[in-house]
Amino acid sequence: MAKSMSGKKKTAGKTVQHDASSCPLSDAQSHNIRQVMDVEGNLVGDLPEPDLSADQLIGLYEMLVLVRAIDDRGWTLQRSGRVEFWIPHRGLEAVHIGATLAYDDKDWIFLGYRHPGTMLMRGVPLRQMFAQFFGRAGEPLKGRRLPTLMGDRRANIVPMTTQVGSYIPHACGAAWAAKIKGHDTKFLTFFGDGSTSRGEFHSALNFAGVHKPPVVFLCENNGWAVTTPTELQTASATFAEKGDAYAVRNLRVDGNDPLAVYAVTKEARDLSADEGATLIEAITYRMGYHTTSDNPDLYRTPEEVAVWEPWCPLIRMRKYLEKRDFWDDAKEEALWARCKSDIDTAVKEAEAMPLPEPATMFDDTFEELTWMLEEQKRQLLSELGSK
Repeated sequence: MAKSMSGKKKTAGKTVQHDASSCPLSDAQSHNIRQVMDVEGNLVGDLPEPDLSADQLIGLYEMLVLVRAIDDRGWTLQRSGRVEFWIPHRGLEAVHIGATLAYDDKDWIFLGYRHPGTMLMRGVPLRQMFAQFFGRAGEPLKGRRLPTLMGDRRANIVPMTTQVGSYIPHACGAAWAAKIKGHDTKFLTFFGDGSTSRGEFHSALNFAGVHKPPVVFLCENNGWAVTTPTELQTASATFAEKGDAYAVRNLRVDGNDPLAVYAVTKEARDLSADEGATLIEAITYRMGYHTTSDNPDLYRTPEEVAVWEPWCPLIRMRKYLEKRDFWDDAKEEALWARCKSDIDTAVKEAEAMPLPEPATMFDDTFEELTWMLEEQKRQLLSELGSK
């Protein structure tokens, strides 16, 4: 553990006493945070060990490592100018991977922007994912969205919008439509703690409390809404309890414990047909930058980050597997080598794919272009042709 530290920070014109002396996961019971395992991978939480096979547990860990390796490569690609933008997800891997495992492939997931594991777990090829990062024409979103704003309707994954939280009512509405039609489809939507400050979050929860659609709202509380700490984000003690105002079932979970995230999400999914929505607050921590346009050294201390390092989901899951004799150093080395090799291949193939033609930015706006878009298209192509 890092040396305790408590310091004052000035955020948004207001001085705040920000305590970085402890991690709430270290005293989960007093914070009503559901856990399966502790920091050492021991089964000491209030949740029972999930009924997952050895292959499923190993596969879960392998996905954690692959997602971490993708983040490492994406950061390097952006810093070298080969990818325009990057949204890191170091330390946050367990939330979306554990939750996705709890859902069936026929269910729909409304994605956030730090969740590549969901795509991979739904069978999306690594090559396609990197094509999205590079903005290539051959990926489903045609290279028109920021890197890591992923989605693929063939995998029942809806990409997020750049306006955080604006898609939460969409997930709620889709779940309500499925219920009206008598479908057995369930829905899951990811969003960050900052999204709870938007009106769309409250509208969706109010609707969910009244109509009880089969949806799980998963709030990834990583401690920071870009530069805004939790104590300036909300005056309520937790984000989960906001569900009480709308009569929506709610709970908190250790977001760095993939087994706990899986367990509570699966329970919420299974209950949703009869009891409606659940709001889950997953307690985690963004270890890296918010984006490659960010500098976290301006608003938080290295000591604060160090407190969370032992709670890394990769470290804890590996310790858990080792205690069950499912893992060792040789397997660890082979896994990282395989992940890096697969990423090398995906990068090479994706980067060789063609970029979208300039004219295509107009072609999918309307079924038939308006006169104004036709004029803009002709002017653009004329100017490009004259150069």
